Amino acid sequence: MIAHYGPRVILLVIVLSTVAMAQTQTGFPQLPAVPQTGDLKDKPDATHFWFVAAGDNRPADETSPQPKILAKIFKEAQRYNPAFFIWCGDIIYGHETEKHKLEPQFTEFFGIAALAKVPVFNAPGNHEMDTVIDQGNEKIETPDAKLQEIYLKSMNFPKDAPPYGAFNYGNSRFIAVDTEEVAPSETPRSAGKIVDDKGKKLKLDPGFVSDAQIELLKQDLEANKDKDHIFVFMHHPIMPAKESSALNKANADCLSDLFKEYPNVSYVIAAHEHIYYNASGTSFVPPARRDPTSSGPTYLVSGGAGAPLDSCPSNASSHCRSFNHYLVFEVNGSVVKVQVVQVSVTSGKKTGKK
Repeated sequence: MIAHYGPRVILLVIVLSTVAMAQTQTGFPQLPAVPQTGDLKDKPDATHFWFVAAGDNRPADETSPQPKILAKIFKEAQRYNPAFFIWCGDIIYGHETEKHKLEPQFTEFFGIAALAKVPVFNAPGNHEMDTVIDQGNEKIETPDAKLQEIYLKSMNFPKDAPPYGAFNYGNSRFIAVDTEEVAPSETPRSAGKIVDDKGKKLKLDPGFVSDAQIELLKQDLEANKDKDHIFVFMHHPIMPAKESSALNKANADCLSDLFKEYPNVSYVIAAHEHIYYNASGTSFVPPARRDPTSSGPTYLVSGGAGAPLDSCPSNASSHCRSFNHYLVFEVNGSVVKVQVVQVSVTSGKKTGKK
């Protein structure tokens, strides 16, 4: 038929096919799993399943191996039979622009992540994406395009793919936001956290999310309004225990307002602070929630996967804990429950209340 009508019809068919493909490719691209952890096969009809969330396992310095807690988490969490893990960044020590120094760090993490025996998905952290510049009396951390390139190649992302992405599983959507983008030099940003680094002050970058990424995120949320739940994971927290650890304020405010518009956005999980923190309430473990709800998402910080622990602020003692841990989510229809599981090198301990 097409041959009968000639090249104009063929061109029209091609154009219409291209438009149709563009219309379906809205929102975030498919997020690849961490190398050596396998591919996730969606089960569209699944309404009852478990998954695990954690973050910040990076070593204490560039010469140390991965902490033993990391392997412990991947092995112990299998008792919950999770379908997959989501990770909130800082998987390596990083802060280095030389590829030959970073590749062994990624390889070490991949080998340990394979112990999960299910796919692991990561939202990048500042240690993967930022370099540190020594200015004599102080050091300054800043996102680096070369580090992003090394991250994407090491993680086997498709060509020209961004470091963010999303995937479906069962009745839910999972979105990894990249909070470590390189900001234009003229962009006003919050003051970052200042920490000690070998006797010098290190100014950490406050993170940044571009307008382009936010626009795609809006498309993704709009396209998935029919999902029972949307889970968002990222590195810099929107609601941290300590304000100095927060994502750049303009981005945090924008994302917070955006998530409120979608009552099926269930949990927003971040790391960066090396603690557990329930930012949405005063109880240690958040109560079970039923989605959709007009009350907005529950915000959690989970940065206890092995990096040197931070302290909790005194005003958050009832819903914050400085310990190694991971989170176990149970999705059952419209209801989501979460457990906080404490981990030590010698034993695992399930924690319900403080």
